[in-house]
Amino acid sequence: MIVGRGLIATAFRNSFFDSPPYVVFASGVSNSTEMDEEAFAREKTLLNDYVNKNTTLIYFSTTSIFDPTKTNTPYILHKLSIEKRILDTAESFLIVRLPILVGHTPNPYTLINFLANAILEQKQINLHAKACRHILDIDDLVPMLMPYGNDPKIRKVINIPGSAKITVPDLVTKLESVLHKKGVFTWEDTGACYEIPSDAGETIYLTRKHYVEEVLIKYLG
Repeated sequence: MIVGRGLIATAFRNSFFDSPPYVVFASGVSNSTEMDEEAFAREKTLLNDYVNKNTTLIYFSTTSIFDPTKTNTPYILHKLSIEKRILDTAESFLIVRLPILVGHTPNPYTLINFLANAILEQKQINLHAKACRHILDIDDLVPMLMPYGNDPKIRKVINIPGSAKITVPDLVTKLESVLHKKGVFTWEDTGACYEIPSDAGETIYLTRKHYVEEVLIKYLG
């Protein structure tokens, strides 16, 4: 069963996991700057219908829970709360912590869409010069989870950073190259380039050398 209609839900539709043993919960809060408590409450309420079922719950969290500059933001506190609830109550689950996803989506709040729109529309925005990010092509997500599809009673937390770390200034430069246009940005001497702790669950990286460029060209070139 697929819960949701967005980028992740679409990727899982008609996949191996779109079947009775699984609930792919892809209807959570997607805006990492969300401040509305009602939005978080809606996700928690919706999760009530699925967390205790006799199925394997696949829930999508974020690798940003390890970013020290975001520790106390409402979005991160919400994600950690949901993770704990699943760990405490679900019989079978796969919690998947994701980085910045890239795909065909009209959602303006994804980082890549936000930056690309700012470049194309010449919007002047502030960015964090010391921040790093990882990105993941949405088309790579389902194949990366297939090895976990054979365990009917899995209880696992995995981190999928996707690409190697890239600084936000370098990411902007690559976007400008793909879009053939310079952005209008101001840079603050803030941000964090964090690591995923070794004891925070299994971590899966993609090792393709030019992965970031390939993904940006695929969706924006």
